[in-house]
Amino acid sequence: MPKLEQPNKKLKAGVAILTNEVTTLQVRAPSIEILIGGPYRGKDGEMHTYGHAALRVITATQERIYDFGRYGATTGEFGAEGEGILRVWDKFDPYIAGENSYGRATKGFTYLIPNDKAEAIISYYESITAKATIRRSKHPNQKEYKLPTPYHAFSKNCATVTLDGARLGLPGIEAGQERFNEGRGLGTSEKMAARARNFGAWPSKIFMPADVQAMLDGNKALTPRKVTTYGKQR
Repeated sequence: MPKLEQPNKKLKAGVAILTNEVTTLQVRAPSIEILIGGPYRGKDGEMHTYGHAALRVITATQERIYDFGRYGATTGEFGAEGEGILRVWDKFDPYIAGENSYGRATKGFTYLIPNDKAEAIISYYESITAKATIRRSKHPNQKEYKLPTPYHAFSKNCATVTLDGARLGLPGIEAGQERFNEGRGLGTSEKMAARARNFGAWPSKIFMPADVQAMLDGNKALTPRKVTTYGKQR
């Protein structure tokens, strides 16, 4: 980490003293971090088991967190469909503070990637938001968009939108995903609904955040640079 030393004169008891003021420049390695939020118990005591997924992208010059979810109107059984809302954060701390406020733990899987691939992921999401409707944001470090394609619990949700970007940086990230596509976090009736909506067959692509976490833990050919746990479940 480079340091620039700048001479600085300070006065003490009427005497000029030459000191060194050290300025640290932080250079971050381009990377992606796949963030998997675990279950949590709400204030009413109800257990929320679905979990959440988001994608953090870091280039040499910027940072974005792509956070897709049921943040608008929902319809259908179990709220399985609705408006597709993408929140784009420019700082990680406020995003993770919001997740921690639920009383859930979030596990982050960090992978180093070339800067051009990190930039390509950002460009990909920008191409999506360019066609979206801008909504009033809930936080100064966040922009919120209503996408043309609606939310769907089994085909376009937080996990699938996260993986859409992640695979641009890591093409092998979904290797063997069918082995982990179990619907972790779904109840029996919700699993039956998933099959019914897919013409009696289980969805072919992984779609639950806890399944994505199991897939990342189980991918021995593509191991993360580090794994970080943020907060803890209460």
